[in-house]
Amino acid sequence: MSTAPHEPPREARLAALPGPEGVTAATFTVRPAPEPAPPGPGEVLVALRRLGLNAGLAHRIGGPDTAYGPGLRPGDVPESDAVVEITASADPALPPGSFAVGKVPWRTYGAVRADALRPLPADAPRTGLEAFLTVLGHVGFTAWTGLVTVGAVRAGETVFVSGAAGGVGGCATQFARARGARVIGSAGSPEKVALLTRELGADAAFDHHAGDATELLRAAAPDGVDLAFDNVGGAQLEAAIEALRFRGRAVLCGAASQYGREQVRGPANYLRMIYQELTLRGFTVTAHEESRAAFEAEVGGWVRAGRVRSLHTRLDGFEAVPEAFAGLLAGRHTGRTLIAVEESR
Repeated sequence: MSTAPHEPPREARLAALPGPEGVTAATFTVRPAPEPAPPGPGEVLVALRRLGLNAGLAHRIGGPDTAYGPGLRPGDVPESDAVVEITASADPALPPGSFAVGKVPWRTYGAVRADALRPLPADAPRTGLEAFLTVLGHVGFTAWTGLVTVGAVRAGETVFVSGAAGGVGGCATQFARARGARVIGSAGSPEKVALLTRELGADAAFDHHAGDATELLRAAAPDGVDLAFDNVGGAQLEAAIEALRFRGRAVLCGAASQYGREQVRGPANYLRMIYQELTLRGFTVTAHEESRAAFEAEVGGWVRAGRVRSLHTRLDGFEAVPEAFAGLLAGRHTGRTLIAVEESR
C-alpha cells in the first residue's frame, strides 16, 4: 500500500564550504531529488513532516567525522532528526499512515531503513508533532542526559544554563527547574531573557551581549553555581568556571560560539579547575541510548502535567531550510529550529 505522489521529492545539499563570513543560506541549496523505488526488505518510504536543525552540524561542514555523523563536503545531503509519515512499508511495525521519528536525510520523500525509526504513538498529531523533536525528542534527551545522567543534578542546587533559550538549553532550563533546582540562564536578547524568566521557569537570566559574561553571571548568582550546562563555550564557559563552587561540575554539551572558527578557544581560566577541584565533562548523547526509557517516562510525565512545554521556532516549507539553518547559527530563533513540510504525498 502506498500513497500516490503529488509533487517530485526535493533535497537540501551542501552547496559550498563556508567562507570567512561563516555559514550562510548560500551554503546550502534545495534541488530535485530522485524518485525512490518501492521499499525493499527492511525499508519504508517516508514523507517528511517536521525536520529538526542542529547547530552542531556546522562543526562537521568541511570538518571531521564525529559521533553524530560524518564530515560534510559539497554535494552531501545532511541528516538530522525528523518526524516522518510512512507512505509505503515493508515492515509491519511501521504501517502506511503511521508516524515515526528518527535521523533521516534532508529530503522531502525517500527510502529509509525501518530500524532507523522509532514509531510514535497513534495520537502523536494530537500531542503535536513538534514535541517529538523538542522536549520528547533528541534535544530533550540531550538535555536530560546532560543534566541527569552526566551532571547528576540535585534538588536545591543552583544550575547555570548557557544558551538557555535554544533547543537544548530551553529543555535543560525547564528540566532543571522540574527537578527542583534553582536555574540561571543566559540568552542573546532581552526578549529571550524575558521568555526564560516569565515562561520557562528560570529564577534569573541575563543577556550575554549586555556586558562581561563573568560579571553578569556573578550578579545573577552571587553565591555561586553548583552545576553548569554549557552550550556555548568561549567567554560563557569561562564565566561558568569562575562561578562554580568548590567541587562544582560543568557539563559540556556544545560550543556554539566556537563553531566555524579556524581555531577553537579553550577556557583561559582552566587553572581554577585545579584549586577548586572542578569537574568538566563532555558527553555525546548517542552513547546513552540505554537511558531513553527513563527519560521518556520522566519527561512524558512532566509534559502531561503541563510542567514543561515545547520551545521552538517553526518555519514552513522545505525551501526554508538554507535560511533557517543560517538563522539558527546567527541566534535569530528561539528554542529548536523546525521546518514544517505540508502534506505532498
